[in-house]
Amino acid sequence: MTQQVTRSEQLTTALDRLIASNPTDITGAAVITTDGILLSSRLGADITINNPDRVAAIAATMMGVTTRVVNELKIGQAEEAIVRAVGGYLLITPVMSQVCLAILLRRDANLGLARLDANDIGKLIKVALDGA
Repeated sequence: MTQQVTRSEQLTTALDRLIASNPTDITGAAVITTDGILLSSRLGADITINNPDRVAAIAATMMGVTTRVVNELKIGQAEEAIVRAVGGYLLITPVMSQVCLAILLRRDANLGLARLDANDIGKLIKVALDGA
């Protein structure tokens, strides 16, 4: 008898793979909708805001502002939003039209590698949500 894996489990597995691929740089990750609804998260214990719903709301707001800026400037479609702060980075990348991947990174993280990992995991998230 085969056990069917739920979408929630697929999203959690994708986030686990993301963090496992770069555990020294990535401190947490979440799959969110563009209106701030949390679909799945993996936040490390060292994250100051340990409320996943709040992280989802913040990341969705940041991506929304980025999209509005890009549209206002007529420079195409937003590919990602990156916030660099004293304590680290927040990287938000769209996965589908209404879904984003938010990644929290340490200050000395390899941002290029994190972006590549986000792209790879984004594909898994899309498959999980599309069922394709």
